[in-house]
Amino acid sequence: MTVEILKQSDANFANSKRARLISDKMFQLIILPTEQCNFRCIYCYEDFSIGQMKPETILGIKALIQKRCQNLNYLSISWFGGEPLVAKNIVTDISEYAMSLTNKYPDLHYQSNMTTNAYLLDFNTASILANVGVREYQISLDGPREIHDKSRLRADGKSTFDRIWTNLLAIRDSSLPVDIKLRLHFTADTFKLIDPLIEDIKREFLPDSRFSVFFKSIEHLGSPNDTSINVFSEAEKEAAVKILEAKLFGENLQSPQNGAIPDDYVCYAARPNSLVIRANGTVGKCTVALSDERNNIGTLQSDGRLQLIPGRFAPWVRGIESLDALELGCPLVSLPTSDEITANLLSKALAV
Repeated sequence: MTVEILKQSDANFANSKRARLISDKMFQLIILPTEQCNFRCIYCYEDFSIGQMKPETILGIKALIQKRCQNLNYLSISWFGGEPLVAKNIVTDISEYAMSLTNKYPDLHYQSNMTTNAYLLDFNTASILANVGVREYQISLDGPREIHDKSRLRADGKSTFDRIWTNLLAIRDSSLPVDIKLRLHFTADTFKLIDPLIEDIKREFLPDSRFSVFFKSIEHLGSPNDTSINVFSEAEKEAAVKILEAKLFGENLQSPQNGAIPDDYVCYAARPNSLVIRANGTVGKCTVALSDERNNIGTLQSDGRLQLIPGRFAPWVRGIESLDALELGCPLVSLPTSDEITANLLSKALAV
């Protein structure tokens, strides 16, 4: 009897988790308003082959969220790139439209965030974006000026640290209702060189509750420079992060660092209610595998319709059925090849 109760309890838990993951009351769009960038970070995996979003794709996004918001409780728009602020006019246009829908649908909660290099995020821009709901940011720094400016360069080769730091201080000195997550990068070569930045952040930003910090070890993600970047092993990363956390927060941490991945983490790409809309209108699931053909799951039409390629969507959300931690945590890992997807579709068609 006890075994049966435990089995039923496990089944109920699995069904509850699955229900949360596939809820049609939640919808996340990750939008790339441009795939051009004003930076050329040495570890970047993007090829910048696609320019700014065309008007028909902007219309398609508005039509899509208009249709979905009729039955939504929660709409999240995440801005990515390229560098999204290179196309600030598109960000504000779509954001204003999303904000207007909250007046039409009182039960709709709208939230927006941005991954940005912050070079263009001055006080005036941050104010404009806050007024249209973009109030959460992830911003990366690679170390103090002399370290950062070796890896996060402008497209023309010039430095970026001072401009970013000035923008961050201006936001800190304001009363803007924002949350800024500082992502501090390190490699095996820079790990012991970022202490000055840690001290500066501890002094300038940690006292402000709007700012949080987490450490991220650089990985090989397909950059042309991967072979020249000295990265840590998985075990070394974990040990390095703990050392850096202790330097920033103190030896006796009361809680995990902001940005730490929980044990039950589910990647956005594994969720059926999350889509990536690229600047050319291509629909995807992952912002890392932009050049992977399997990540091209369809096209957004100007009327908001999603024209999906048969068989491309299901492999990304296979973890919803299996509840396998690896498939939920990163569906790109062990994602079926294009040939395997085609073979599976063919076998299903023959079975019918």
